[in-house]
Amino acid sequence: MSEHLWGQDIEQVRELSGRFAESAGRLEAARHLVDGVVSGFDGWGANVDQMRDLWSGDLAPSLTQAADALRGAGDTAARNADEQEGTTEAYGGSPFAGVTASGSVQAESPFAGASATGPIQVDDGGVFDWFGDRLDDVGDGVVRVGDQVSDGAGWVSDRATDLGDWFTDTASDVGSWVSETATTLGDGYGNLGDAGGQLWDATGGSILDGEWPRTTEVIASGVLFGGALIDTSLTTGTAGLVDLNLFDDGEPYAGDPQPVRDDELTVPYGIEDLAGGVKDAYDAGDGTVRVTTIETEDGPRVIVSVPGTEAWSPAAGDNAMDLTGNLVTAGGGTSTMTEAVELAMQNADIPPDAQVMLVGHSQGGMTVADLVSDSDFVSEYNVTNAMVFGSPIDSDHVDPGVNMLEVQHEYDVVPRLDMGDGLFNPLAPLVPFPSGTEQAGANHTEVTLDNPGPIYDAGQSHGTGDYDTSLGSSTDPGLLAYEEHLRDSGFLFDPATLPNDDAAVGNASSTSAVDIGVGRRS
Repeated sequence: MSEHLWGQDIEQVRELSGRFAESAGRLEAARHLVDGVVSGFDGWGANVDQMRDLWSGDLAPSLTQAADALRGAGDTAARNADEQEGTTEAYGGSPFAGVTASGSVQAESPFAGASATGPIQVDDGGVFDWFGDRLDDVGDGVVRVGDQVSDGAGWVSDRATDLGDWFTDTASDVGSWVSETATTLGDGYGNLGDAGGQLWDATGGSILDGEWPRTTEVIASGVLFGGALIDTSLTTGTAGLVDLNLFDDGEPYAGDPQPVRDDELTVPYGIEDLAGGVKDAYDAGDGTVRVTTIETEDGPRVIVSVPGTEAWSPAAGDNAMDLTGNLVTAGGGTSTMTEAVELAMQNADIPPDAQVMLVGHSQGGMTVADLVSDSDFVSEYNVTNAMVFGSPIDSDHVDPGVNMLEVQHEYDVVPRLDMGDGLFNPLAPLVPFPSGTEQAGANHTEVTLDNPGPIYDAGQSHGTGDYDTSLGSSTDPGLLAYEEHLRDSGFLFDPATLPNDDAAVGNASSTSAVDIGVGRRS
């Protein structure tokens, strides 16, 4: 047996008890704090309900259990200290009173004469073994409490980390939802404001400018505003959960030029080949503008081919060649499609010395007419010619420096949707007053071709391929004169060179094209 004996330090045990109690108090304070945060969280929905259930059903009770365990361990340590202090006082101020280093016991020792089966002799070492066992028990107890505290602290730390991660993720989700909802509502009200502004321009604004409103512009702008109002009302009423994106024309974009293979390129010999170039743009994929360049002795000639409507849903999508773009343009506004075509021309890097011609079908023709009615655009790109077919453009005022060809089939309804630029009759809006302001002048040629099919076949009357055929077979003097003008200007090759293989190869080699994807960012 060692010459010295060791007992528990009463003050250290009491200090440990106090720390247990203090830690338990901190856990309870933390629970009360989070209780306030959770109960006071101003939110609703599945995520918020899940947060409250997780806290009240699992995390909060677990914190209470950990606090109770700490407080219980503290109470136990306090009792042990009190018992040790009582023993010390009872036996001469030391728990080892009467015990000598040599193992003898004084007469006042309560263990004098005690043995395992009766009185024990002083020098048999039993008293040291008993005290040793008690000290081992105390040590084991302290170790167990320490392990429990360590495990509890680890558990609390893990739960706190889980709770913190959950709050962080939930806050991020809620923040994202709030941001997305605010953006959706902002876009909706912005679109409503744009539609309202266009409706005003077509009605009151037109009158203030000294012009009577045009029937097509009033109707198109009214439909646009009505759709935007419905969309904004639904979006607002559902806090952004429902967004039909009705008639939201968004923002334009244009991609990088993609070279066109020689076998996919239409070399322009006749005016029908210009319609064929638009058909090629259709065939290249939705939202494609084709830019064809012809190298001539007098400098480059560039033909920009713009297809028409490719999507008819009132919900605006990525393709700006759609119903929304039609309504914006027909209502007198500048559509995303119009802006996207101009971006495509910028990306095509058209040579500054080039003469430019724009060709468009249906909505593409409306886009072309809008562009060539802008004198700044015409001057910037040196636009000398434009051709539209199957397009309602009577409300446009084409720049006088542009030679315009407007072609329509006899029974094609679409180019007549502008109602001859008729004035708005508030008593009978579908019966416009005549205005007498249709396109006219030396720079404007209007040609009506024989219908390629029966009157009831709207598709055949309006189709690109059918216009291609009609243009190739027409003998209309105005059309032939415009075709000759294009040939003299370098936009068309002489068809007499077709039988000559060398000349035809030369024509093809001097002609190149790129396709550029355009669209709308909603």
